[in-house]
Order: sequence, then structure tokens, then C-alpha cells
Amino acid sequence: MDENKENSCETRLSEEQKYDPIQPLKASGKAPILVEIICERVHCVLYDYAINTVDMIVEIFGDLIEIQTVIRQGDRENAQRFLDLCKKAGKMLPVPTILINGEVAFTSVPHPSELEAAIEARLVQKGFLRKK
Repeated sequence: MDENKENSCETRLSEEQKYDPIQPLKASGKAPILVEIICERVHCVLYDYAINTVDMIVEIFGDLIEIQTVIRQGDRENAQRFLDLCKKAGKMLPVPTILINGEVAFTSVPHPSELEAAIEARLVQKGFLRKK
């Protein structure tokens, strides 16, 4: 192996060991609840942790929930959405921030049960679920 290749940051995984990285998500706008995750860039550790936590809980609610990522260092549309959310919140939002229907719900990755309770409360408030 040539010296440049040996010192590079490329992973040396076999095809069987490679994984598909988590991709940014774009909501269709059809679900009554939109969960947005603000991250710095795709594939940072906090992004992966946040999106995995949200994915795990969203499965419980099925089609009532959609997820969208807001990538601060993404394209112009992402940057504008980030700025709009910050303006609505009245402050610069940290990474990661999880919003439910445009409202800040968490400014760090919550425990899955906390996220589930927050989403459930919004669905009850909108009349899609009954209070337990």
C-alpha cells in the first residue's frame, strides 16, 4: 500500500462490515406532528444519537409523526429554517435541539421515555390520542 493511502483517514472495512450512514430526513407535511432535529452537520455523533432516539420513539406513533432534520451547515433551505426556528425561539438554538411542531421541546437528546411523553402530550392536545 502506498504511504499516502496508509496514512489516510479512510476506513478499512470489508464490504460486509460497512454500514449505511443515516441520511437527512425531509417531511412531507402530511402528519399532524412534525419532529425536527437541529444538528450541525450530517453524521456528527450528536446527530446520529438524536436521530436514532427520535426514530425509536416515532415508530410507536406510526403515520401521526414525521421527522425532519435541520442541518445548520447544510444547504440554504436548511440554514434559513434554522434561522427561522431561532427567531421564533428568541435565541440561537444549540445542537442538538429537538422541536415538536416548531416549538422547542429539548435542547439535548432526551431519554426515550421523555420524548415519547412529549409527543404523546401533543397528540392528545390535538385530539389524535386520548389521555391515559
